[in-house]
Amino acid sequence: MATPKMPQRPKARGDVVFRQLDEEWVLFDPRDNKMHVLNLTASLVWAHCSGSLTLGEIAGEVREAFTGSAPADTLEQDVEGVVSEFARAGLLQ
Repeated sequence: MATPKMPQRPKARGDVVFRQLDEEWVLFDPRDNKMHVLNLTASLVWAHCSGSLTLGEIAGEVREAFTGSAPADTLEQDVEGVVSEFARAGLLQ
């Protein structure tokens, strides 16, 4: 299976359900009936996958949410990795 192209302005599929269950954030994909458990960083990334922000802008939003977080280049790589996983799972438009 080919690796999906990295979207520069990631946009979440409209039918994917994003909810907090107890202490965890989850995505439910109704197409394949799968649930994806997210850590806090991934949930923040998902919340910003509106199609209007670039990967760098999403990293900036995550950076603002965490005081004393990782350096900008490391954080951008982390955001790219999370978005890549979302794309690979078919969760993006």
